[in-house]
Amino acid sequence: MNPSTPIPSTRRAAPLLRYAAMLAMALSILPMLAVSVFAHASLVTASPADGAVVAEAPARFALSFSEPVSPLVLTLIAPDGTRATLDEVTLRDATLDIAAPAGLREGTHVLSWRVVSTDGHPVGGSVVFSVGAPSAAPAVGEAIDQSVRAALWVGKVTLYVGLFFGIGGVFAGAWLTRD
Repeated sequence: MNPSTPIPSTRRAAPLLRYAAMLAMALSILPMLAVSVFAHASLVTASPADGAVVAEAPARFALSFSEPVSPLVLTLIAPDGTRATLDEVTLRDATLDIAAPAGLREGTHVLSWRVVSTDGHPVGGSVVFSVGAPSAAPAVGEAIDQSVRAALWVGKVTLYVGLFFGIGGVFAGAWLTRD
């Protein structure tokens, strides 16, 4: 061994081993988190069913989910494109019982729903059904609130910048100030 070769000190290796242990512990938690990611509610059955043609207008709609949900927005879009917000909702276990508005006309209707699952994630979709005979499906578009969209993007960018400088700063501080 060459006397001029520096011998690595245990003081320098200890912080590196601690960081490796923390990283290994953090990575071991990831598989447990992945199970909860797939736990969102999903629509199991709908009455009337998607694509159904019913002889007369239903008095009620029913949406059954894979887990209990809380309704956010329920809208019925008529064949002419007019929208009606559905406010009369009864929650039974994992089923939403929804009162249909009076005077549903013949043609194709879209029942648009957006709910929150028990894990807090919003889930949405739609059920298309026809009264009497099918007609051209109404134009369904999503109303976009630009101020909410801008606020969400500002929040995302702030989070990413904070994470970048926070984690990067801790790593740089630990790396540059090591003994």
